[in-house]
Amino acid sequence: MKQILTLILILAVLVPAGAQQKKRGKVKRKYRNPERVEVPVAPVFLRGKIRDADDNLLPGAHVTVLGTKKNVHANEDGEYFFYGLEQGITRIQVSFVGFRTKSVDFHLQSGNNYLNFTLDEDNIRIDEISVTAQKRNQQILDVPITVSGIDAEFMEDNNITELSELSEFVPGLQVRMQGNNRPSFVIRGLTSDEVSPAAQPRVSVFYNNVPVSRASGASLELFDMQQVEVLKGPQNTLFGRGAQIGAIHYITNKPTSDFYGNITAGIGDYNQREINGAINIPVIKNKLMVRAAGVYDYYDGYIDNTLGGKLNGKNTAAGRFSVRFLPTFRHKIDLVLNYQKDDAPGLGFMSMDYPNTEGSTNPFDYTASLEQGNNLATQRDIFDATLTMKQFNNENNFWTSTSSYHTIGAFSRWDGDGTAAAAIDMSEDISARQFYQELRYNFSKNNRLNGSLGGSFWLEKASQDYWFSTNEQDMFHLLFTTGSLVDTTGQPVSISNLPSDPNLGDLGGLPLAENHEEENMSDATNRALEGFLDFTYHFTPKISATAGARIISEKFKLSNQAQMTGADASTLGFLTGNYPNLLFAESDQKEIKESSFAYTYRGGLKYAFNENTNVFFNYSKGRRPKVLQFTSTGEEQVLNAETIDNYELGFKTTVKQRVWFDAGIFHQEYKNFQTSAWVAEADSGEFNYLVKDAGKATAYGAETSLKIAVLKGLDMFGNYAYIHARFDSLNVNGEEQEYAGNMFRLTPEHSFAVGLHTRTQIAPGLFLFAVPSYSWRSKIYFEDANTPGLEQAEYGLLNFRGGVELPDQGITIAVFGTNLLEEEYIVSAGNTGSLFGAPTQIPGAPRMIGTKVTWKFKMKEKLYYQRNRWNR
Repeated sequence: MKQILTLILILAVLVPAGAQQKKRGKVKRKYRNPERVEVPVAPVFLRGKIRDADDNLLPGAHVTVLGTKKNVHANEDGEYFFYGLEQGITRIQVSFVGFRTKSVDFHLQSGNNYLNFTLDEDNIRIDEISVTAQKRNQQILDVPITVSGIDAEFMEDNNITELSELSEFVPGLQVRMQGNNRPSFVIRGLTSDEVSPAAQPRVSVFYNNVPVSRASGASLELFDMQQVEVLKGPQNTLFGRGAQIGAIHYITNKPTSDFYGNITAGIGDYNQREINGAINIPVIKNKLMVRAAGVYDYYDGYIDNTLGGKLNGKNTAAGRFSVRFLPTFRHKIDLVLNYQKDDAPGLGFMSMDYPNTEGSTNPFDYTASLEQGNNLATQRDIFDATLTMKQFNNENNFWTSTSSYHTIGAFSRWDGDGTAAAAIDMSEDISARQFYQELRYNFSKNNRLNGSLGGSFWLEKASQDYWFSTNEQDMFHLLFTTGSLVDTTGQPVSISNLPSDPNLGDLGGLPLAENHEEENMSDATNRALEGFLDFTYHFTPKISATAGARIISEKFKLSNQAQMTGADASTLGFLTGNYPNLLFAESDQKEIKESSFAYTYRGGLKYAFNENTNVFFNYSKGRRPKVLQFTSTGEEQVLNAETIDNYELGFKTTVKQRVWFDAGIFHQEYKNFQTSAWVAEADSGEFNYLVKDAGKATAYGAETSLKIAVLKGLDMFGNYAYIHARFDSLNVNGEEQEYAGNMFRLTPEHSFAVGLHTRTQIAPGLFLFAVPSYSWRSKIYFEDANTPGLEQAEYGLLNFRGGVELPDQGITIAVFGTNLLEEEYIVSAGNTGSLFGAPTQIPGAPRMIGTKVTWKFKMKEKLYYQRNRWNR
């Protein structure tokens, strides 16, 4: 600004001087020594708000000063700001997906100018959505990234309460829910596995701009959400070091200045009971607002355990309290407290080879025989507190400080052999404490250069304890006599002593321990200091470039020890070499330390044909840090950082505000590909689930989505993804790879989803609605090894939600159904049992039907403040 004002002042002086009258080639005497008078030129500012016809703010709306290169997006409060404009008649244009583009000729004067916009919508139009993918509010059309946004209305329409259900509507995203403690997020073929408390995710999950960074805490209940954003391709620059292949961002509803709320109650199959609600209260109008929300969701497990209890059920209670304080018009403070508790039954790992106690090996009988009965469990406690403070220089330039404290405690106990035998009884206990601080400055320079810069600090202390218990009189069969663990009626076949066998030498005849317990304990301290810059520059009104970089300094420390924790020493441990333990060789505490300095970056170009259509190309570099781990025999391992080069070409358009279409193609090249694998070598005593360096890999594919507003009250939507993800033939050294040609696990080559939303009036004040949807996925493998038999063939799921609405009363009565065609499919195969040649599987949920009643209420402002005069 100072440079601009100085230039204006210089020109104001020089131009008149150059225009002096001359006589006979000389300047008139009275002009020879003119008095210099500086006339300051007042700057021109333009600001305003953008709303729809119902007075709802439209954050992310695109505002352009036509005939110039200046453009910005409305911030989260629907506000925009321009400076450095010229006085006179200027045309301002505002566009937003789902609304008619509006242009206004406005006479700009010196100083502040105010121009508010109300965008008009057609009776038939697609729904609008804005995203914060580039750390500022933008309509999804303007973001030169492959990004999907699922808002609260869409989640309600399709009865989405879990991420696995949401993933069906996002092309290129798969979410495998093997219990809340072990979700697998898969974006474009890459899976977010963690097998060590020092391992970092490949898919970064953010909660209100804060990284969760641990899969055990990343699956959160979707209640009172504003939206969920899914970004595909490396997002290290924007979302940090954990977003090697993408990011999932939960954004919750924040308090507003209106008094309103909602409550939903439902029942369904398997004794399902659900109640959730939220209330928003303006304590001091436009100054202090609070919001409280909560959910309780329960259903019995859909798998019966003949030895006691249910399996694969749900029992979740969660609550959230949010406060927004606006001390001045330049400051905004948000505090969000969130707590979730899961106390669900255990998972139904059912043997793929051995029968249950009813003599059946069919997983779709939904009957298991797991000997620990009611002791099997999936439990979790999550708490986080996030404080966000913003200081606005103006509507487009502001500082944001985000501070967060996050704790995770997760416990799982499962039957690893999937039978009535007491061969493999295991548990995992995970805890993590995380602190995160980010300082970010969002800037708009001359309304042409828009972006953000800043730094962050992240600290995590995490622990992971594996506990293993066995009755060796059953376990013996898994090591030596495969196929004899249980008889045809599912009853254990026990052997009390090691048999006399020349191969066993003097060990023959030794009694086998009936009760052996051991434990493997790991602790990690992880920290990262990061600096980042990301921006978009508009060369012309049609051409813009995006670039960003992030510098990372990180330190990891991992310690490990193993011990026998009780009962009898392992006789079989003589054979594995891990005596007195069987799986984890006893060891004193060992430690690995690693530190690194790295950087990632991205760059791209976008060409806008007009305000409704554009094409873009991106290159981005992704990175996952080194993996630190210990084998079951205590051997230290450090794997090189995994890197990815990502190339992406995308296209987005909206047609007459009734059709939305986007498409993208991508190509990805991996080095030091980190794959998770089961490693079992009885001779060396190795029984591990470890990360391995699988060398080089390549993935390419295409994604597309479509929304059409067909008629008033009839919308259609769909998406399709093609992902060809394979391990290369040769590694970086030119050597043949073990997994050459194999598919990435949990990655269907083809997937699609289609659905429609219809709503029609059947009587005054009474509407009927229906929302059917169908999703389909091609064959997937559950392991990168592509082990035959450990795969799921193609399958599709038909879901439905429908009912009646009374909008004047705010009441909705709905029925819902999932897997209505009773498709038989499995969500997991292999698992712990595959270490010993006894793989297990978990069947997907059968058909479930239920009903819900929702009441949405809103108190009129005048009535509310009459009842609460103390607020004035």
